[in-house]
Formats: sequence, C-alpha cells, structure tokens
Amino acid sequence: MSAVAVFHADHAAHLREALQAHDAGLPVFLGNPRWSAQDLAEAARQIPRGTIVKGEAPEPRGLGTCDWPKNWRGRVMIPTGGTGGKVKFVIHSPETLRAAALGLRDALVARGLSPILHGVTCTPPWHVSGFMPAIRARVTGGSHHVIDGRFDELTALPSVAFPAAGTKIISLVPAQLSRLLARADGEAWLRIYDVILLGGSSMPTPLLAEIRSRRLPVFLTYGSTETAAACALCPPEKIWAGESVRGTALPGVTFATNSEGVVTIASPALGIGLWPDAPLESPWASGDRGEVARDGSVKVSGRADRVIITGGEKVDPARVEQVLLATGLVKEALVLGMVDARWGEVVTACVIGPASAESALRLACEQIEPAARPRRYVFVPSMPTNASGKPDREAIAKLAA
Repeated sequence: MSAVAVFHADHAAHLREALQAHDAGLPVFLGNPRWSAQDLAEAARQIPRGTIVKGEAPEPRGLGTCDWPKNWRGRVMIPTGGTGGKVKFVIHSPETLRAAALGLRDALVARGLSPILHGVTCTPPWHVSGFMPAIRARVTGGSHHVIDGRFDELTALPSVAFPAAGTKIISLVPAQLSRLLARADGEAWLRIYDVILLGGSSMPTPLLAEIRSRRLPVFLTYGSTETAAACALCPPEKIWAGESVRGTALPGVTFATNSEGVVTIASPALGIGLWPDAPLESPWASGDRGEVARDGSVKVSGRADRVIITGGEKVDPARVEQVLLATGLVKEALVLGMVDARWGEVVTACVIGPASAESALRLACEQIEPAARPRRYVFVPSMPTNASGKPDREAIAKLAA
C-alpha cells in the first residue's frame, strides 16, 4: 500500500481527503499548505518517495518504501513544529486516536452529558485541534461539520445543524473566542454548543473574565499533538468561581513532574513516535513547566523552551532573531511572546538599534510566516540583563507592555 500526503489549502477538502485515506487504511501525512518554502522543502525531505500527494506541495523525496507494512494501516502523521521550527510529524495509530476520543467522551459522560459527540472543525485540519473533532464524531457516532473559523465581523456566522440528541462541541483558540464575543450575535451563536473547548495558547486574564461574567460553558484544555489534543480539562464552574486554572486529567491520563519541573504525561492516547523512527517514551516529557497536585490535577506555568504560541501557531523565536540580525540594522535582538488578550501571546522583538529601522525590519520579516512576524517592536540602547548577565525577560516585558 502507498501513503497519502494531504496539502489542500481548503479545510473541507483537506479533511475529506485525509479521512478517505484513513478509512482505506492508508498511512496519511497531514501537510500544512501554509508552511514556508523552507518548511515545505523539509517536509518533502521527510515524506517517503512514492507517497501520493493531494494538493500543492513539493514531490516527496524521503527515504523509505511505498510498500508499507500492514501494522502501519490507518496511521496518521500529524505535524508539529514548523513556523520557524523544524517540521516534525507525530505518528498516531487508530488506537491512540480512538483512546483520545473515548477519554474526552468518558470525562463528559461523568458530568451527565451524552456519549455521542457532535463537533465542528473551525481550526486548520492539519492541526490536531482541527482533525480530532472529526475523529471524536466518528468514534462516538456523532455528526461533524467544517466551518470557517475566521468569524469575520462582516460575514454572517455559519449555520450549523446538529441532531437533537448528543453533546455539541466546538474547539476554539483564544483569538477565535475573543472575536466571537466582540460580535453582537457571537454569544448567542456560541450557546448552540454544550461544550466549548478552549486551548492552543496562554489564556489572557480579560478573556477569563468574559467567560466568567457570561457563564459560558468553556472547558480550558491542556494537550498537544503528541497527546492527540486534550488530555486535561478545567471545567466551567471553576472558571466561573474564579478558581485557579488547573487541569483535571482525562480518564487513563496520569501527570507527574520530573527533576527539572517539566510535566510528564502517561496516556493511552500518546502518539507512538516521531516520524520516521523516534519513539515517544511513556511517560512523555511535555516541555511545559508546572506542578501536579495530590489529586493528580496539573497547573502549567509556561514552556521550558522558548517556543511562542500565538493564535495556536508555534513560533521559534531564534529564527526570527536571525532574520532581524541579518539585516545589519540592529546589534542585538531578543524575540519573546507577550501575553495578549486576542492572540494568547504576541510575537515581540526587543532590539538594540534606532526606531527608524522598524519599517525595514518589518519588510525583512515578510520572508517568514505571518504568525512569526513580530507585531510589536521595542527599541532599547542596551539589552536589559539580570544578575547572571542573561537577558532580563521580565524587564523587557515591562518595556514592551
């Protein structure tokens, strides 16, 4: 059997092709058609020769065979990284995807909701958050729709029809929820859903206040591509009460922390490896710092690495810094993510150089993906440092605020 790599820019077409291949038992690579030329070339280098490409993408030229072993039937390679970081594919099997769907189902059933999960895809289906609503619906006998998640204020909100029975779910990132709540008809439209899963980036305090004041059925989620989306939920009543945001593990999930304070996750939904042959060890070190309470709930304090998550997209700040320094207009550059009410984090560049260089810096950054381009610039005569001589991120954050 041959594998299929899907790169359609249209969300409905992308998901349709991916699910058709998955149903046929073929290995599927979910490609991001919005990757930069560099990331697309890296994906082509990784995806094996002979893979059938659906959509616009370079011809695969990776090592491997197009005659896949039987135990690879139905496996899905979901991308993580990109946007300036190295493209990686997390390998999920039909079993890990099913486990993720059933874990969420069982957690909701324990709250008295229906085991039939209806859902919509309104984030890109090459992201785990856009792919899993379809899997949950298939596993639990629910219905599924693909809608435009831009929620443009000049466009009517999409009409979504669900059966009367079942749990109606929508998965959003903070920027989408903020956009909906800014609309006069947004709150009423959101109340179609029994469950609003909200994740993908840091949670701005003003947005939490909006959720609390409107008493929206928002479940804050914690998860990743490696865990096939959500592996923990913070339920609405805790948000409404103003309690500290903590994630309660889904059934079968166990959290712990290692000696460096990084959260580790054991889960039946954990991917079986990184493409092509790097296994994911269980428990898996998430890369997030946090603490785990005696009841097993988790509170995440931030990334152990420098990855910025803005509007659900991951950005490698080191690559953005390289682009800024390559202009020769600045002596030093530090790129970091600042808390933002709309995007969760906003890419911010602190540079040593003249403010008059901003337009040229913005022009230089047009070569990289839109999500990675700094939205804010802070110009300083010298880079603030802490006692150890390293960049003082807190001081820089105050300058950028």
